[in-house]
Amino acid sequence: MASSSSKQTSGLSSSYVKPKTIAIPFESFEVQSESPVDFASLKRNEMDLEALITVQEMFPYFCMLNGPTYVTLVKDFWARAEVYDVEAALAEEDEAMIRNPSLRGKTRQEMGLKSFRQTEIRSIVMGIPITITKEVIAKACRVAANGRFIWNANRFHPFLESYKGVVLKGNSSTKLVDIEGQHRMLLKFMMECFFQKGGGSDQPSIDHKLVLYFLASFNKINLPRYIMHHLCWAIKEGIRSKRKQIPCGRLLSEIFTQGKILEILRRINLASDQVLRTKTGKMINGKTLQNMKIIKKFSPNEKDLKESTSPTKLMTDFPPIYQERNSEDLAKLVAHYAKDSGIRMDSEAPTAAAQAPLQVRRKRSATDAGSEASGALTKKSRKDNSDASAIDACSSPMLKRKRRREAPPVSSQEQLEEARKRRAKEMSDFRKKYETPDFVMTREDAREA
Repeated sequence: MASSSSKQTSGLSSSYVKPKTIAIPFESFEVQSESPVDFASLKRNEMDLEALITVQEMFPYFCMLNGPTYVTLVKDFWARAEVYDVEAALAEEDEAMIRNPSLRGKTRQEMGLKSFRQTEIRSIVMGIPITITKEVIAKACRVAANGRFIWNANRFHPFLESYKGVVLKGNSSTKLVDIEGQHRMLLKFMMECFFQKGGGSDQPSIDHKLVLYFLASFNKINLPRYIMHHLCWAIKEGIRSKRKQIPCGRLLSEIFTQGKILEILRRINLASDQVLRTKTGKMINGKTLQNMKIIKKFSPNEKDLKESTSPTKLMTDFPPIYQERNSEDLAKLVAHYAKDSGIRMDSEAPTAAAQAPLQVRRKRSATDAGSEASGALTKKSRKDNSDASAIDACSSPMLKRKRRREAPPVSSQEQLEEARKRRAKEMSDFRKKYETPDFVMTREDAREA
């Protein structure tokens, strides 16, 4: 009995894997800046998209895109970024139970843990711990977090027929280069303003085809939720496969500006273009239409939009991205971090900070399939998620959903309970199948089996 009990205890400890780190050189990251769009130039060159964008309420978002990207801050953020979702919350519970086995079966509150409310992106920028949520992204985008959101759709999703009818004009063999100019431009918006990839195929995934269909058919999409999902995917993909591309560089820079990180840097003379390594995205305008062979000749105009490196005005109601502290203390924290990282206040970018590791959380195959940021799609994991055409009723992702048009709201606590039950059932099934009087199965044995 004693040996059996001890083996079960060791099985518990082996079920939790401490976060690993992957060192990616600072300079190896590639910051992708979203492309600003000159709708007036497009209109002067026979491409009027104002009605489509008006439905999406995205003009403020595209206006925000015409601004600076702070490469140093974005890389510093990305090097330490991690996704805190249902999977991470379960790992926290496992760790608490390892430290104190009597906590098994207790609630998060009884374990001394904070309630899980929603998916978050956590990192450190210039020594300041920050948290980015969907609400922060929505405010930075100047777009309400409502509209359609469908992810992990399979190839039998009914909207794909609508996509074929609207975008491909009923012919599934139509190549994207042959679709209407408006739809090609919307696809360009998706790939260069919403979901930058960097490398790989230019062909849209099934989920992106649905987004293109919604845009083309005047259906409002939940842009903040899509962007949050894309950022979480990129972070996890970077951890899994050392992906070096950092999407949404302009949006992240705007979050740092509105979150007053830039304001703190100015106080200690660290806000110069040389230190921040400011850059802008490539403009989409009438010239783009000529390059895409949608029009034969581009007609420039003195009113055409120019790239801007001027920071946007601060909002008075921007959600906080770090815990309130004395401004002088924050400035000292940043100055100390800059000194340790080798940042020179005259012209240089980080040197020692280049070796900052990426934080990696362990994977849970049982719970990851339905999380909001489940990473790249595979045939095995694709499942129909709900059509969130209603106003984003659920503040966090659902672990498991049946294939249906509408899913009822589920609280974060219910998600965790569902994950716990599924995990316990899997262990029970494995034990029934493999355990014998001479062999007691641990969690590690079960996972390998």
